[in-house]
Amino acid sequence: MTHFSCSTFSHIAHNASYPKLSHKILARIGISISLLSLSASYTLADENRSAKLSPLVSIAHPTNNANISVVESSFVRNTQASDLREVFAKDAEIQVGGSSKIAQKLYIRGFEDRMFRIKLDGITQGGNLFHHQGNLLFSPYLLKSIEIEKGLASAEYGANALAGGITITTKNAFDLLGANRNYGAYFSIGAQSNRGVDSSVATYGKITDSLGLLVGYDFNDTPYYRAGNGSKVPSSQFQAHNALFKLTFLPNENHSLNLNYHFNMLDSISPFAANITGQNPALFDNALLSHSASLQYAYALGDSFKLEWNNYYSHKSLKLSSKAAATAQSEEEGEMDLSLQNLGSDLVLRHSFGEHNLKYGLNYQLIASQAYNLEGHALEHGNRGKEMGAVYGGFIGFNFNMLDSLSLDLGSRYDVYNYQDKISQTHNTQGFSPYISLFYAATNDLSFKLTHNYNTRGAMPLDVSLLANPHSLVRPKLKAEGMYNTELNMDYDNSVLSMHASVYYQYLKNFINSYTNSGAEHNHSTDSTHAHEDMYRANTDGHIEILGYEASAGLDFSFIDFHIGLAQSMPKYNNKLITDTFELAAVSGRSYYASMGIRPFSSVPQFQILYLTRFVEGLKYQGYNLYYNDIDSVDKKGYNTHNIYVSYDVGKYFSVRLAFLNITNQTYTNPMSPSKELFAKGGGTPLYEPGFNTKLQIALSF
Repeated sequence: MTHFSCSTFSHIAHNASYPKLSHKILARIGISISLLSLSASYTLADENRSAKLSPLVSIAHPTNNANISVVESSFVRNTQASDLREVFAKDAEIQVGGSSKIAQKLYIRGFEDRMFRIKLDGITQGGNLFHHQGNLLFSPYLLKSIEIEKGLASAEYGANALAGGITITTKNAFDLLGANRNYGAYFSIGAQSNRGVDSSVATYGKITDSLGLLVGYDFNDTPYYRAGNGSKVPSSQFQAHNALFKLTFLPNENHSLNLNYHFNMLDSISPFAANITGQNPALFDNALLSHSASLQYAYALGDSFKLEWNNYYSHKSLKLSSKAAATAQSEEEGEMDLSLQNLGSDLVLRHSFGEHNLKYGLNYQLIASQAYNLEGHALEHGNRGKEMGAVYGGFIGFNFNMLDSLSLDLGSRYDVYNYQDKISQTHNTQGFSPYISLFYAATNDLSFKLTHNYNTRGAMPLDVSLLANPHSLVRPKLKAEGMYNTELNMDYDNSVLSMHASVYYQYLKNFINSYTNSGAEHNHSTDSTHAHEDMYRANTDGHIEILGYEASAGLDFSFIDFHIGLAQSMPKYNNKLITDTFELAAVSGRSYYASMGIRPFSSVPQFQILYLTRFVEGLKYQGYNLYYNDIDSVDKKGYNTHNIYVSYDVGKYFSVRLAFLNITNQTYTNPMSPSKELFAKGGGTPLYEPGFNTKLQIALSF
């Protein structure tokens, strides 16, 4: 079984970021995809679906090609994945820190997801509400695919893709309907022993032959979960409501129009720092609310010309209110009422001239943030409690196919950033983001890709939670951040064996952060006294270097498959590994995964069993603490987990899924979870991950 999904094949064949492969290679990949689509698992609806759908790959394996990883909907569905940790359980180079749902953050090659440009159905997830909480909300059950570009994101991603780009795409009505069906519905209900219930419902249909509508809703209620040692974990209580509205218009093969609306509401009870706890912490109600919408239009004139126009708007709000009748919190632990808005437009045009391709376009993004109900001390220094930033940019890229097996890709972005901070200072930054990539297909199965790029990211609104702090200011004359990335990728993929390897070096200069080198100025002392000295958002004096690698291999047969992977990223400052730094990166030992997928009955291919294990090595080192410009002792414990998933599609309309998670009931903390408060010199207590858990889900589709 091949590891190219339909979406990846389309990306390779038509996106100017990739070479136009020889007809022989394309034919071979196309045949493999056709065979793959015949053997794929059932989707939520009728399997006689139209060509608009991407086929599904092995339950156990993400698609890899060069610096791109793709998570497919089949894995998410069959494992009942409901949060980031479960969605990315099989990617060695991707880890999820924070433990509790409200605090979960993606770390890709060690970088926090805020270093990436993230798009959900075209809606940019920009900005940062609160550094102690996660930044990415979506409902996995209607997921079509997640594509992650690491190191070098395609120029059309837009500005702020400093470490790469992430595209999350959900299904539409035509994806769920078969070729001969006009309407359908889906319903699932599930429960987990540690602990909670979830349910989801979706209805979809054709209003006309060319107009489809999808409406979906899901609910998750977790009163708490226990760690392997049996203790209840703070911050684990939450209720999540998610809704999706998607209107798709396909008047003919040349035009498509998608209107997307996402609603997310997450209520959690947790300590102020939702990813860290201590003894008897003060608890807060966290109400996180998000409304977002996009309008996406695409036009294609065969393969010779394509136009994509995406417009989006999102509004996120966060309210923290104390559960205690009377509290004595420090200044950093006050109640908060915050909002963050994104508005933008992306225009991309592509031309194909025989074997060569040209792409160009324009991007615009506006970010507005505000802290409400400020008074008295919070308004000192001229603090307005709000900020605004805008970025205007454009790009051009060329793809030259010099030989059937050799392709050169080069181009650049240029972006201008205008940022007005909370005391009305204006900061103007700008810069080019050039790239060059050489792709060589040595054989039909073996390819190499060498990439060098420089990404620019200018100054934009800071962590919204700091708007209420009049002592958190912004240095004048900020410089734009810049990151060099050089990497070599190798991919081998035939009908049975697949291998991927990557080694990369990155150099980050002028990193803009609100916390680095400010601990001494803020003067938190160990005896709980606190001096109100100013802390500044500023460029880091020195540079950060990252050396890393990742590798994976797999064997796929009709009834069984095996896959393994490993990865490690090592960010250094002054030649020492850094300690975890909000808005930048975290460090762990080597990460491994291994999986075995079994389809034991050839007559019942819908019955599948997946065994998935993950190992992360411990790490003990003297690390550079960017908050205090000092050396810290770091001791992170490793862990290993073992999960078993069973899924069975009974015909076309009924599915049963069973999961046994952390079957050894290990008590562990993900090394990417912060181990201390922001300015704490002493150690803290990161949150434990869940202990043993059994999940059962029953799904019906009509």
